[in-house]
Amino acid sequence: MNDLQVLLAETLIWVQLFTALIALFYWTKLRNSYWRWFIAYLCIVFLVEALSKWGLKSYPNFKVYLYDFFGIPIQFLFFYWLYAVKSLKSNRLFWICVLIYCISFLPYFTLFAKQNIVYSLSYTVGNVVLMLLVFLEILKQIKSEKILLFRENFMFYINIGIMVFYIGTLPFFSFYGLILKNLSLWTNYYIFFMVANHIMYLLFISAFLWGKPNTH
Repeated sequence: MNDLQVLLAETLIWVQLFTALIALFYWTKLRNSYWRWFIAYLCIVFLVEALSKWGLKSYPNFKVYLYDFFGIPIQFLFFYWLYAVKSLKSNRLFWICVLIYCISFLPYFTLFAKQNIVYSLSYTVGNVVLMLLVFLEILKQIKSEKILLFRENFMFYINIGIMVFYIGTLPFFSFYGLILKNLSLWTNYYIFFMVANHIMYLLFISAFLWGKPNTH
């Protein structure tokens, strides 16, 4: 990796830690609302990244399993719950999303030797489902007066962060095998992936600093 890639990779975990600390600062204010689970989520994400970076440094295979079966799934499942259950008020929609995402893991049991294919499939499916939920959330906000107060809208910052990262990096993971064959393309997309990751967490911080979360 070049110097910029190394710098972005090294700073990301500290941005994640800073985001978790900012979130914990608001724990007292939000502990009686469902947003406490967003705080817990940010802390878990940091702990997973820390475990991967330092705890499993000498065990690359375990790092793969950690991300494939815990790190990435918990991200999708949490946001499915946040959007479907808490924002869109639909438990049924949540379970449909969970079912679709879980089904995307079934090929793992038949293509065990091609784990990268299964990861690309599950990530693509999980991402597309999440984007549909974000689209429904944006439609909901457009139809309400909240869109006029977007600067104070907690979900506005989360929406933008998720769109920048998950939509922007979807091709990177969906076609990772092909992109990897083109070193120049992989290098540029990896930089974008890391920058988008930083932006997403900075937007999460902005949500706590400027947003007013709906606690109902």
